[in-house]
Amino acid sequence: MTPSDTPSLPPPAPAMASPAEARALSLIAAMERLMALYQEETALLKKRDIKAMLALVERKHLLTKSYEDAVRIISLDMVGLRALNPELKARMKSLAELFHKESMENATTLRAAAAVAQSVVNIMVNTINKQRNQEQGYVAKHGAARPAGYRRAGIPPLAVNQCL
Repeated sequence: MTPSDTPSLPPPAPAMASPAEARALSLIAAMERLMALYQEETALLKKRDIKAMLALVERKHLLTKSYEDAVRIISLDMVGLRALNPELKARMKSLAELFHKESMENATTLRAAAAVAQSVVNIMVNTINKQRNQEQGYVAKHGAARPAGYRRAGIPPLAVNQCL
């Protein structure tokens, strides 16, 4: 991880900011950093750049933890949150809506990539199974086609109803 890859610290709060304002600004900074990472990850997914995506994993974990901590801390001071100035509240609300949109787009892209990967795995497994069946071949014994290597000893006994 290079120094440019490390998550940046939130901007320092103004000197006269109340603790609630400092918490709000910290939450805003956490959302902005995480949104930027979501946008970067979504772009890398669309370009199918797996190596670069793997490099984002640690940063994403740290930024997500930072965001969760900021949400938890600000939710503990509901009185201070209600007392915030209307401009800051409006900024937090609009940023929260944008954050939700970006996170949903990122999640949708990740789900699509996972579905494609699972589809590729399923195709490979089916191809391998078909190849194995073709290599073993089938033989005709007593009028029934059976896989080569078929032995009677390998067949489980059939249940017979002996009650009349």
